Amino acid sequence: MYSSIVTIGPMILVIASILLLYFFLGMTKVPYADRELLSSTILYTFIFSVILTSPFNVVFSRYLADKFYQEEYSNILSSYYTGNTICCLIATAVFIPFAWSLRVRGGIDIPFIAAAYVQWISLVILFFAITYLHATKDYKIVALFFMIGMAISFGGAFFCFTVGQIDAVHSIIYGLAVGFFVIATLDFSYIKRYFRTPSRNYGECLEYLWSFKRLLGANLFYIGGLYVHNFVMWTKPGRLFVASTFYSHQAYDMAACLAMFTNIFVMVSFLVVVETRFHTTYKEYMEGVIGGTYKMIIKARKKLFRTLSQQIIQVFGTQLAITSFIFFFLTLFGRRIGFDSVTMTIYPVLTVAFLGIFMMYGNIIYLYYFADMTGAFLTGALFFVVTLVSSCFTSQLAVPFWGLGLFLGMLAGWTCSFFRIRWIERHIDTFIFCDYKVVDTMKSSNKGKVIYRKKADNAAR
Repeated sequence: MYSSIVTIGPMILVIASILLLYFFLGMTKVPYADRELLSSTILYTFIFSVILTSPFNVVFSRYLADKFYQEEYSNILSSYYTGNTICCLIATAVFIPFAWSLRVRGGIDIPFIAAAYVQWISLVILFFAITYLHATKDYKIVALFFMIGMAISFGGAFFCFTVGQIDAVHSIIYGLAVGFFVIATLDFSYIKRYFRTPSRNYGECLEYLWSFKRLLGANLFYIGGLYVHNFVMWTKPGRLFVASTFYSHQAYDMAACLAMFTNIFVMVSFLVVVETRFHTTYKEYMEGVIGGTYKMIIKARKKLFRTLSQQIIQVFGTQLAITSFIFFFLTLFGRRIGFDSVTMTIYPVLTVAFLGIFMMYGNIIYLYYFADMTGAFLTGALFFVVTLVSSCFTSQLAVPFWGLGLFLGMLAGWTCSFFRIRWIERHIDTFIFCDYKVVDTMKSSNKGKVIYRKKADNAAR
């Protein structure tokens, strides 16, 4: 239940709030250009805030894990300030040309642009804070903050529309901006209270950005590959150009959205099986390596990879059943409930592609467990490059094949991750005993001495 709330709960809550605002504020009566301006603003702020924060999140997550292991909590809040500052500075720099284009080329009023900036920067703060909120293990607070923020969004927008006599488009953007700002503020204040140990060492976490650059690159390429096919389609005929600033392709974007939601449950089920089963067997194996007998190590190793294989099959089987049900429902009734024929024509290929993509991301998480940053980086890079190149070609084909670029990218990335895991399985003894550091010597820590170092370190000694 907690996995569902944390993984997809906030997203569903935000979508439901926006749909309710569209319904109660009568967006169907608003001119088409104004509706598209609002939709594009919401779309861009969400997509690019995720793209911006995701690479930093995975590196700072590693930093938090190390700090918890070392039992050194004084610099955690400082790292949050540092990461937040970096993300906000980049976000502001990115927003400036958009604001200029909206004002000068699109003729959009300043209050709308200001509200869009508040929403944009609030989402950046919010998405970056998720890593630290997860570290507190207080999952209920995440859902609570989103519920409060979305309630304020709805109430604020409704108040502006009914009492303030402001048009629907501005009312909704104002309400969303205030709601997300409240969520970001609540996140910020909760993290500040939880990690309250004072420290002025703001630069320590920056070393991780360089030390784990492959980790940052892996997640950057993965999250980029999720959306680069959309960006390619935004340059093709049939696109929309809103306020001389925003590009979109309605049919393709909607098909991609439906395909993503069709397979979103795989992230929930994967999180459950990893946290409840794989993490335990992985811990048993590492404990065997540190202080167990040879037979214990062999037994734990077999159990580890048997559990991994079972989980991949279990998650795939469960999601395949869910995907099949949703797929057939939308195929039969999609046009009747309002989706156009072009969207439903693109949808099948993208559905298969996103199923494979989420399974591929599960493989990347397993590679993280084995500290195989090279494998994770190669998987992400291959997925991004093949998706980009293939989408450029397949976008020239007939409509049913437009999603083939993402499918080919998924196929390349998943294949790379799968065979990388198989390589680790065959060479696990060499990987662990010769090229891996299980327990490190850490300053101000009583966690133990070095058990295994890399060959190069031993040779140097």
